[in-house]
Amino acid sequence: MITKKCLGCGIELQCEDKNKEGFVPEEKLLTQENLLCQRCYKIKNYGQNLTNNFSSEDYRKEVLQSVKKSDIILPIFDIIDFEGSFTEEILDYLRDYRSIILINKIDLLPDFIHPTEISNWVKDRLAEEDIVPDDIAFISAKNKYGVNGIIRKIKNIFPNKKVKATVLGVSNAGKSSVINLLLGNNRITTSKYSGTTLKSINNKIPNSEITIIDTPGLIPDGRISDLISVESGLKLVPAGEISRKTFKLEENQVFMFDAFCRFKVLGNELLESGSKPIFSAYASKSVKFHVTREERVEDLLNGSFFEILQKDEKEKYFQNEFVTCEVEIEENEELAIAGLGWINVKRGPLKIQLEIPKQVKVIVRPSIFKNKK
Repeated sequence: MITKKCLGCGIELQCEDKNKEGFVPEEKLLTQENLLCQRCYKIKNYGQNLTNNFSSEDYRKEVLQSVKKSDIILPIFDIIDFEGSFTEEILDYLRDYRSIILINKIDLLPDFIHPTEISNWVKDRLAEEDIVPDDIAFISAKNKYGVNGIIRKIKNIFPNKKVKATVLGVSNAGKSSVINLLLGNNRITTSKYSGTTLKSINNKIPNSEITIIDTPGLIPDGRISDLISVESGLKLVPAGEISRKTFKLEENQVFMFDAFCRFKVLGNELLESGSKPIFSAYASKSVKFHVTREERVEDLLNGSFFEILQKDEKEKYFQNEFVTCEVEIEENEELAIAGLGWINVKRGPLKIQLEIPKQVKVIVRPSIFKNKK
């Protein structure tokens, strides 16, 4: 029998076992082309996800095989959750292979941030990891912005040559959506669920010599959004421009990033007498920012003020081990929390006592944009 693969996720199709990946009815398998497996069909048409038996290691092996066959790699980073957009494997690939880095969701940043500032910031952040890409493309898969520029950049690097370009990234970074735009159709299955793409999928971009390879999403460590349900996690992913609010807190006041984490402002003798640190918080509009006194924190967490996590899920979330650490963020620096958001210090330094789940990735980094004096 001729081997056929699912058009949506790349898995080899079979008709023997409904409970295994790649199942389609025998009649369809024998008589039809361009098929979707049972799992992709249910995701596309009903939004239902069937569990699969693939492990993180399976995904890593599949991605590595595709990267080795490619002329250039196209990693996708989410500018809104930059720190949650990559794994150590992705960084290693970027050090070893030619690349065009795709910065997605550029449309969700505030309008006052100039593209040049974003470009310089991304280059500096990559340089910290000893990464120098061939080029950087700023895109919005949602608004179909910048996608044609990717094709032009590949052609500029490889003029008049057949090219294999592997797209890689963490789960739900927008890989399959970008590929569908490059191909001009919706062939690749997209969904809110991690691990939708199971095997690498090769597709040729129309009217070009470029073959695009979609790969399974790698599972990153340290995102708050991965500690909660898919439905709740989606509320941490901005659907439109991100929420931004500015705060000037007193010593010992507590800032709450919804129910997910919080910090207390510590005394700061480094600031001029009488002045207070000023910072702006950025996150999805579903995330509530709240300032309170320390003695009110438990009541707020136990009550219904914060709405993303309902009672059972909230109890499960707080079973994670939380750690407390002191952090100092200088002026024009940011505290980024993977899978949630970040704060930008406008007047500092800001000294805080942060309480957060132990496994969450937290980093102090240079600000995306410098405060104008």
